[in-house]
Amino acid sequence: MDINTIVLVIILAVLIYAMINNSQEKRLSAKKQKEQIAAEKENISNEEIATYGQVQERKKQLLSLIDSNLSEHPDESKQLKEIIEDWAELKIEAFQNRRSWVRATPSK
Repeated sequence: MDINTIVLVIILAVLIYAMINNSQEKRLSAKKQKEQIAAEKENISNEEIATYGQVQERKKQLLSLIDSNLSEHPDESKQLKEIIEDWAELKIEAFQNRRSWVRATPSK
């Protein structure tokens, strides 16, 4: 073997090593990204998202409970009712945002 052949073999070996190493890094990066997306989807699926009807029903139950048990405390009763109204609005907004997010087309 002459020197040119040895240099050519070394260069080819380095190129092959670089390509293999690069593909392994890309594969690991893709695997990590896939795991992150799967974890995010799992978190989203575990969220307690109530529909509009469920929120309204729960709100109605809580307001009637306040009326029956806290009628002698009008100020506290009013505050609790406001908190429940705010909670219901947030739950409905979260439900609507999730639905619009699912239906939205991805933009780049």
